[in-house]
Amino acid sequence: MVQGIETDNKKYKHKKRNDEKWLTKDLQEFRKTTEKYIDSIRPNNEKQLYGQKQTNKSSMIIVRIITIILLGIFGSISLFTGIILIFKENYVLGIPISSIGAVFVISFILFEKFR
Repeated sequence: MVQGIETDNKKYKHKKRNDEKWLTKDLQEFRKTTEKYIDSIRPNNEKQLYGQKQTNKSSMIIVRIITIILLGIFGSISLFTGIILIFKENYVLGIPISSIGAVFVISFILFEKFR
């Protein structure tokens, strides 16, 4: 059952012995090696560990605020302004402004749906 587990340049080979006893010893060695590896790649202080998560969260908040302002508010204002200009028979400004507003509103809806 147990052929040996290689840990820290040591190779344990156990033949013709109690398999359960040697399996638990091998698993303990494997656990120690894994803990050493995890400790070696873990950041030294908690600020580095939690600072990365906080930075990603704060940048996502900024992106969402910019998206709401630019796409949501500006898009809806330009869409309604274009529609009003079309009803007043000012087609030169009404059609481009309403199409730009429609694109902004559609992109805002898609961004909120698939984020």
